[in-house]
Amino acid sequence: MGWPRASQRTYACGGCSYAVLHPGLKNGNLWVAETVARDMPHVPLEDALELVYLYAEKESPKYERAAMNILRRYLDEKELTLKNFAKVVRSLKERRPD
Repeated sequence: MGWPRASQRTYACGGCSYAVLHPGLKNGNLWVAETVARDMPHVPLEDALELVYLYAEKESPKYERAAMNILRRYLDEKELTLKNFAKVVRSLKERRPD
């Protein structure tokens, strides 16, 4: 039978993934946050944004693509005003200016 895949093990205890994701984000542990987020069926939008900020902080090559993806998600999932969307764009730009 073998061991279950990581994604199957992660949800054995319900909200355990969220319990691991939040400290990973808060403590700046990119490896933990990214690994847990990858195994979650849905990462809440605000947590996904924090992961993108962490990519910027760690100067990850994944930052640019992740930033564009989070903007698409914001447009799809939030009822935004232009002002609020611009605020998110500005926050992403300020995290990693070129």
